[in-house]
Amino acid sequence: MKEKEAGAERGKPATYTGDKKARMAAKTNKKWVRLATVLAYVLSVSLAAIVLAVYYSLIWQPVRGSGGSSSPGPGAAATPAQLRAAPAGPTAGPPPAPPRTGPGPAAAAPPAASTSPAAGSGPGAGSP
Repeated sequence: MKEKEAGAERGKPATYTGDKKARMAAKTNKKWVRLATVLAYVLSVSLAAIVLAVYYSLIWQPVRGSGGSSSPGPGAAATPAQLRAAPAGPTAGPPPAPPRTGPGPAAAAPPAASTSPAAGSGPGAGSP
């Protein structure tokens, strides 16, 4: 073993069989493929992050939904226009419906089926 190391130190190139050369070449190719895969992954994730950062910082305009709370999210300052447009008081949704008076369609119609769960009735019953 020391003879080979000594020969390599004197400038004599190591000689390999064809099989060993092929294995070394495959190993080198495998390293390049791994490196290229990792670089492609890092670049694609970074590019996606950059695109999202640009979109959310320059393009996206948040729109308040019709439901939900009337106050802006935590840490967000309301603009004067939002303060003027905000209703005076808590809003929990649409106002309740007025109570019914007199017989209506729901009171006049008899129930179509029994309310007890019987075999063959219900949402899962029926022909397949």
